[in-house]
Amino acid sequence: MRIHGQRWLFRIGNSVVKVDNAFSWTTWTQERLIVNDEVVRQTSGWMRIRQTFTEPWLTMLGEEELRVKLVSRASAIACAATLGEAPLEPDERLSTSWNGGTLSWPAEEGWQPDSERSGGRSWLVRMG
Repeated sequence: MRIHGQRWLFRIGNSVVKVDNAFSWTTWTQERLIVNDEVVRQTSGWMRIRQTFTEPWLTMLGEEELRVKLVSRASAIACAATLGEAPLEPDERLSTSWNGGTLSWPAEEGWQPDSERSGGRSWLVRMG
């Protein structure tokens, strides 16, 4: 099965947060939240249009909540992230495609920079 993936990369303090979304045209979707190269949340399923991850986050001022929301649009996937009440902009956006089964992910070197960007705090990736 051909799978298309998007990655939004956030640098928060000394941490690197990766939000990965992947889909196939057979309506399979899978998502994962990676903090410092460790998968902390992962989901998957058929015909899902939104996913939200929340994770406690320790800051210099106390504990906040990292919230990441992925939403399927007519021709794109939108990703919005906040730390507490503050919106976060991704530092990088990457994309890739690969042949694999459900819950497969490409090798790290397979992710390539993606230059398309929308306004506001969401990034969009065209599907196709």
